[in-house]
Amino acid sequence: MHIKVIGVGKIKEKYFTAGIAEYQKRLGAFAKVDLLQVRDEKAPESLSAAEMEQVKAAEGTRILEKN
Repeated sequence: MHIKVIGVGKIKEKYFTAGIAEYQKRLGAFAKVDLLQVRDEKAPESLSAAEMEQVKAAEGTRILEKN
């Protein structure tokens, strides 16, 4: 079995990276696990609904390119 996890942005918190490493180690006996990260879209703090859709579309395109 092959599991591919694609995330948007970088994981900065050490407890998240430690948890991810632990799960990858545990699942490694049963399946190949790949963790891929795509660049997040830069956006200001407050977005309109249309701007949010543009950000999601750009990030979605990057995700589909990795798939």
